[in-house]
Amino acid sequence: MKLFKYIWRNATRNKLRSSLTILSVAFSLALMTVLYGYLAMQDVWSDDAKTHNRIVVLNKQGFSGKVPIACVDRVRRMAGVTAAVPYAWYGGTYKDEPAPFAQFATDAKEIFNVWSEFTIAPEQLAAWQTNRQGCVVDSRFAQQRGWKIGEKIPLKGTYYQFDLQLEMVGVFKSPQPTGSLWFHWDYLEEGLKSKNDLLSSGNAGAIFAKVDSASAIPGLCDAIDEKFASSDNPTRTQTEAAFAQMFTDMVGNIQAYIRNIGLAVMFSLTLVAANAMAMSMRERTTEVAVLKAIGFSRVRVLNMVLGESCLIAAIGGLIGLVIGGGFLQLIHKSAPQFFPFSLGDMAGSWMLWIVAIAVGIGLVSGVVPAVRAAQLSVVNGLRRVV
Repeated sequence: MKLFKYIWRNATRNKLRSSLTILSVAFSLALMTVLYGYLAMQDVWSDDAKTHNRIVVLNKQGFSGKVPIACVDRVRRMAGVTAAVPYAWYGGTYKDEPAPFAQFATDAKEIFNVWSEFTIAPEQLAAWQTNRQGCVVDSRFAQQRGWKIGEKIPLKGTYYQFDLQLEMVGVFKSPQPTGSLWFHWDYLEEGLKSKNDLLSSGNAGAIFAKVDSASAIPGLCDAIDEKFASSDNPTRTQTEAAFAQMFTDMVGNIQAYIRNIGLAVMFSLTLVAANAMAMSMRERTTEVAVLKAIGFSRVRVLNMVLGESCLIAAIGGLIGLVIGGGFLQLIHKSAPQFFPFSLGDMAGSWMLWIVAIAVGIGLVSGVVPAVRAAQLSVVNGLRRVV
């Protein structure tokens, strides 16, 4: 207990230097918290997708290829499939907004059988199914934009040469924010045909299907791809978790990038903290010699210096974790369609690793000053003029 009090007094002796060291550690580890939080979000997303037994059928060439709408019925009739829907990205712009939000053309009669964990009021679902220009919107997204039932939502086509004039007739609730709007695939198809856009028409985009059991998924994926292998549009079928991971893979091995950035941050912080501790020990050379003269052992001096270094780094790590966690929560609140999970959903051992990294930085940065202080002789220490 007395040793801890001494460590605390030494850590707070030069408040400016300690504060700057703590802030250096804090802001750097806040960056690491955000990066590792992104990885945690990917893991939670993947684990969540595995629980719903959904598969995704894409063209073998990816999003650039076509999945004919006739494939939807053929997938529906396969053994093990309980429901299947087209899921075509529209990507239109809303009013003067420069970037589109998530808009998908689908089948109003089957969509909630595929996403069975989503809920909608029966009267709103019925209104959507009978209104060709109707659409339903994620409840959180609608609340964020201030949209009410009856809201007119015009979307200007970018990829598709047909503009949509939609009416919001319902909202659906999902376990996690999706930021999505769903409308009738038939409405888009009729519009494209009216524009004689035969190249874009008839495309389901992707097919999302619900499977009755997880054990049936591997065999079903192979069976679907075999069925369409000799067609003009061969497919690649995968789990929803693999589909989500595909977006991460598009930008390369982001996990390796994040780990390399983390190593660079740790190395830089270690140098900063080591420099601060070296300066601190140089100023206290005579004091250390006096402590050893009155009976402090080498081990106690070593523990005292290492404790001070680890304490400063640990405080910085905790502050960094709070700052980074707050930023992740802010992203979740402001852009839930891109970051659907809250900090509480992603909480796990990776957060403890951030604090452990901070303590490790303090330990490594304090080793050399601590060893030098422990080995300092009383005579040489008292001769030093600071």
